[in-house]
Amino acid sequence: MAKILAVDDEIRILRLIKNALKLNGHEVTLIDTPGSLPISAFSGYDLILLDVMMPDINGFDLLEKIRDSQSCPILFLTAKTGEDNLVRGLMQGADDYINKPFGVKELNARVEAHLRRESRKEKTKQLRYGSIIVDMDKRQIQVEGQIVELTKSQYNICEFLARNSGKVFTKEQIYEEVYSIDSDSLISTVTEHIRVARKKLKEMGCEPIETVWGVGYMWK
Repeated sequence: MAKILAVDDEIRILRLIKNALKLNGHEVTLIDTPGSLPISAFSGYDLILLDVMMPDINGFDLLEKIRDSQSCPILFLTAKTGEDNLVRGLMQGADDYINKPFGVKELNARVEAHLRRESRKEKTKQLRYGSIIVDMDKRQIQVEGQIVELTKSQYNICEFLARNSGKVFTKEQIYEEVYSIDSDSLISTVTEHIRVARKKLKEMGCEPIETVWGVGYMWK
């Protein structure tokens, strides 16, 4: 059983979510007016479902408000399917999108996929590569003791590559591991996340991510 928070201004949607997730035994908390709530109201959950279009605060602004203090998966619920909106959310730290309208089976499948991924993580383990430490407990990368300021998605990509050091992965494989979105339209975001992460790592004096031309990327 997981503790899940659903945030949406439509009571009908919230009831659907709660009834659907209760089928798998999850404990679901509902919030329909998130704008005036403190950050602490969003703490202590294993996964957060967050609507994009809400009257008192939109999902993008709320994500920006809570992301730094919440390490759990955050999935957007949205009828806005434009690529710019999806990219914006992913760059801000969202883990996935569920397009409205959605069915009970799809909702449960997406939620369970993210919960399984979280349970598989070795959260007490550190990976060391020379001056680089990938701390999977704190979910951060350090170089010579200095924290590299990565977004959640950038960190997830780096951790995945570091855990599989020496293996080459296509951007499609990385995309599936990090997002699990059944859409080809956002695969290009992997390239952008890697570009930014490499730039940040290079500024710290290291270049662990190598491009294997015509194939993909690997952690050296």
